[in-house]
Amino acid sequence: MPSDSDNIDRTHRLGPLVDDTTNAEEIDGRDIAIVLSRYDIGSIERIADYRKGSRRSAKMLVKSSKGSYLLKRRAAGRDDQNQVEFAHAVQQVLSLHRFPVAGLVEGLDGETLVDHEGRTYELFRFINGHRFDNSKPAAAESGRVLAHFHDILRDFPEEPSVKRLSFHQGAKVLGVLGEITDVIADSEDPQSCEGITDTIGYLQEQYKTAHQTVETAGFSTLPSGIVHGDWHPGNTLYKDGEIIAVIDFDSLRLSPRITDIANGVLQFSMRMGEPEDVEHWPDGFRGHTIQSMVQAYDQFTTLPLMDTERSIIPALMVEAFIIESVVPIHKTGTFGRIRGSSFLRMVERKLKWLVPRSQRVIEVIQPYLGEKETLPRVGKAIMSLL
Repeated sequence: MPSDSDNIDRTHRLGPLVDDTTNAEEIDGRDIAIVLSRYDIGSIERIADYRKGSRRSAKMLVKSSKGSYLLKRRAAGRDDQNQVEFAHAVQQVLSLHRFPVAGLVEGLDGETLVDHEGRTYELFRFINGHRFDNSKPAAAESGRVLAHFHDILRDFPEEPSVKRLSFHQGAKVLGVLGEITDVIADSEDPQSCEGITDTIGYLQEQYKTAHQTVETAGFSTLPSGIVHGDWHPGNTLYKDGEIIAVIDFDSLRLSPRITDIANGVLQFSMRMGEPEDVEHWPDGFRGHTIQSMVQAYDQFTTLPLMDTERSIIPALMVEAFIIESVVPIHKTGTFGRIRGSSFLRMVERKLKWLVPRSQRVIEVIQPYLGEKETLPRVGKAIMSLL
């Protein structure tokens, strides 16, 4: 019987940590030859496994006489035909508006996907770029590009089959949290589990409070549109200070745009460390990143954020952080290679840092009104977040 966690948005935005334990899929030589024969990319010079990103989707780096490409086989469960076609239509519209996408390659039949023996394949132009460097300009660039994404797609026709789930789900999440203690107890020794009931109780209380805050503010009245659904540093490639490619459109969905913004702020501002040392990750988030990203979004969008949207960003960050942490642990007892108990204690520490500073977060993301006018107030608020 399906559990509550089967009906929750399971996008792992700390993706590399979760995918660590996933057995990498591979595409055998015969399948590669058949699929690539459906494209006009010249003579093949070299093919190599591409192990970056999610291991659930097999990827191959292809070098040919016409350039470099990335061949991707959609992971089982993420290959719904309607969803894939919708994602391709979105990317094509973005490309027409000069939005930085990697670029889908059309096959000889004019289609951008290939079906072979029940699996779905895509071919992208390969883009070389750098990852997010934690700087304020790079964070602002992320906000600017996300605003452009939402603006382009604001009037994109809805597709009935497109997912509508988000991390704002209330009872379903609380149901999963209620089962986590037993899952961890079955996966770890008693000493490791000591105190985990209190940790989970804290997470339950914070999710309830955040959910109520978002509901009270009128979340259900906010207009929905197409959101990326997975806006994090691993899905943006930079060069010379600009984002030159946004990748991974597997999680497109319909939701209020503020869910994309809040999740992006969470992901880009999080202070992390080595996966094997999660107990010593810093407690906080980068206040300058939060401010730069949201203010740049506000500056460049054609539809500035409403006060209602801005006021629920901290609560949505809490919801997103909890749901993406507990769902994989509920499934396996671990978060990638990290013990579930250790990861949840880290989440607890970070939330105990973030929650008391929620109002300060709201203060630093007010619209930019000019350096002289806002510096004393905002500067003080940012310093309190560092």
